[in-house]
Amino acid sequence: MEQPWSGIRVVEIGDGVAVSCAGKQFADFGADVVKVERLGGGEVRRLPPFPGDRPHRDRGGFHLSLNSGKRSLALDVCTPSGREVIGRLASGAQLAFVELPPAAAGAVLDALRRAQAAPSVVVMSPHGLDGPYRDRRENDLSVFAWTTRLHRHRLEGEPPLRYAPHVVAMQVGLTAAAAAAGAVWGQLHDGARRDAEVSAVEALAGNVDTSFVAWSLSGGAPSVPRRSRGTYPVGTYRCKDGYVQLTAGDSPFFERACRAIDRPDFIDDPRFLTKEVRPAHHEEFLAVFQPWLDARTKGEVFRAMQSERVLCTPILDISEALADAQSVARGSYVAVDQPGVGTMTLAGPPFRLGGVEGDRWSAGPAPCLGEHGGEILDGLGYSRDEQQALFRAGVTG
Repeated sequence: MEQPWSGIRVVEIGDGVAVSCAGKQFADFGADVVKVERLGGGEVRRLPPFPGDRPHRDRGGFHLSLNSGKRSLALDVCTPSGREVIGRLASGAQLAFVELPPAAAGAVLDALRRAQAAPSVVVMSPHGLDGPYRDRRENDLSVFAWTTRLHRHRLEGEPPLRYAPHVVAMQVGLTAAAAAAGAVWGQLHDGARRDAEVSAVEALAGNVDTSFVAWSLSGGAPSVPRRSRGTYPVGTYRCKDGYVQLTAGDSPFFERACRAIDRPDFIDDPRFLTKEVRPAHHEEFLAVFQPWLDARTKGEVFRAMQSERVLCTPILDISEALADAQSVARGSYVAVDQPGVGTMTLAGPPFRLGGVEGDRWSAGPAPCLGEHGGEILDGLGYSRDEQQALFRAGVTG
């Protein structure tokens, strides 16, 4: 069965997490994605973890995951010769992703748009290509700070909590990929190229959150959760082999949780009858509840709570997610043979097309830096003498 993006060429210019994530959504579904990278390799190749904790630009975990199935061309895009290569690449492509500092992005965008049969272009940057902040560099934490999420990712009266690394970049990449899919579909149907610009701050504010509406409806009151001793059991609780997440502070879930822990007498106990009296007896409830948890595994707690229809989820680590019956049944994770590394595990198809056939999605190995430079330049019509000249001049690597 033909993959959805078979026959589509994508030029991916940049070496950050966001642009790598965006290109992956096309490479894994059949597109020929040419990754144009800095001569020494960029950010995504330098992110840990590495096998044996030994840094290697071809073996970093983010690179192996996000650059699966792509071809690599090491190129200095800031030189006139480098931009000429970009122009030739663009002439045979339907789509280009660009994630570069605005000053460098401008020259590359000119080269892309002057190309014969120019592709649609999707540009990613922290704040967009115009406005007073256009040249600012950001990281995940600072983007979260600009979007108000960091302000609200906390309990009232306590400092903000950080998110997992590169959450922003992954979200920006997925936003760019969605915009790009629409642009390519449109160009295939009407021949018109389309450009899109993705600001990280706007992407996070616009497609992750709805709190701006709540803020306006509440008259500008801040939306920050409060720690409550009167609503329990709610939150994360330790058990025998890890943690579970529970939401059982209100009726009928509190009563169901009491039955799940074999304490139906708590349902009519005056200490726990109303939210007004519960705060004074939080420790008394926990003195019974925590030993019950300590004696049971996550799976046992989950099954006991589910039997009484209580909102409960075991908090899984990586090994547990891989072995989970649902993920095994669906093939949610796949093994890929990576030269120089061995077998590694990747997340499988992010969505299914036409059923569950795996041949609509395929993650190949990630390329070594510049691995496909020769074959790419051959395909663009550069002679071997010209390729040697580009290499000697430090334009290719």
